[in-house]
Amino acid sequence: MKQLARSLVVVFLGFVQAQVHPPAPDINRPSPPPSDILTLEPSIPCSVAADQPSSGYRIELSPDQERHAIALWRKAIVITAHDHCFHAGDFDDMARAGITVRTIKPVVDGIFWRGVRRYRIDAETEGWVERGKNALRILDRQIEARGGRTIKILTADDIYRAKRENRTGIIYSFEGARPLAGKMENLRTFYEMGLREMQLFWAVPSLVKNNDGTLSAFGLDVIREMNRLGILIDLSHMSDAAFKQAINTTTKPIVVSHCGIGAVSGGGGRGSDNLSDDNIRSIAANQGVICVHFYEGYIRPHHGPHATVEDLVDHIDYVRKLVGIDSVALGVDYFPESGWRWVEGAERMEYMPNVLREMLRRGFTDEEIEKVLGGNLIRVYRSVWK
Repeated sequence: MKQLARSLVVVFLGFVQAQVHPPAPDINRPSPPPSDILTLEPSIPCSVAADQPSSGYRIELSPDQERHAIALWRKAIVITAHDHCFHAGDFDDMARAGITVRTIKPVVDGIFWRGVRRYRIDAETEGWVERGKNALRILDRQIEARGGRTIKILTADDIYRAKRENRTGIIYSFEGARPLAGKMENLRTFYEMGLREMQLFWAVPSLVKNNDGTLSAFGLDVIREMNRLGILIDLSHMSDAAFKQAINTTTKPIVVSHCGIGAVSGGGGRGSDNLSDDNIRSIAANQGVICVHFYEGYIRPHHGPHATVEDLVDHIDYVRKLVGIDSVALGVDYFPESGWRWVEGAERMEYMPNVLREMLRRGFTDEEIEKVLGGNLIRVYRSVWK
């Protein structure tokens, strides 16, 4: 009888322990995503998805240079133009890294589920409006859960307030225009919910583009309405033809939120993913900003077996020399999907000060560095947002 009692106690204590400390999910064996198209909740933080082996990458600075780099990073307004990191832990990583503002793009034209990307390429209108609304509501909930430590960015002045009050800020955006479902009133609805930027194209069909990859008549009207409302236009992932249509239609500055530079990566230009010199000049003439990708597929290695921060700053430096420092910023594009590789020295948010260190090592001035870290994007926001 005593043995039975002891066994029951052990079983009970094991049950309690399992409730208090449930086993961690095995992110290496992703379960199938639910069939519900509205599934958006992130399953893993971006720091887990980017858990590539540490290279021990270091940028050699003198003690005086290192002190200056740390002070400049703390002083600067640091803005990233594109990522998909909206797990609670991602907000903590952002704050620890000293990033002032991130542009978050919950994937509304597809699904990230347990570290694996899933596409739904059918049904160009069905369910996407509600999916877009749900994405912005999730960001609202994440900000609310931060207890005042994070704010929604609606104006350029909000960015300065976040920096002044030692908070972090989030710009609401979409990667892809499927949530519009072909109706302009949906764009106005999303603006009222806080949308301040939108990327027109992504990897799936939508009503803003034709089958040949050019902008549809509706897509051109969307550009005009975004200008009128005060929503920043992101021209990432466009063909050359669509890029030229867009740059010739907009009356406001644009961004390409994540891209590489063709002359640096090799192979010449390729639409807005791998910018040609002509497209770089078009963006500069538009007073827009090119935001450099952190993924190794865009930033090819030239200084070792893998791309590093040195390769990344090669792209920044090329734009600076071609059209000037006012046309370049940081795109990053961290996302919660396993199996990809970001540049060594900037694999995660916490390592991003290495970009500043490399610019400082090359002789960029403080003013130039602060423009790349955030100043150039603030200029565009002031021009576009109301």
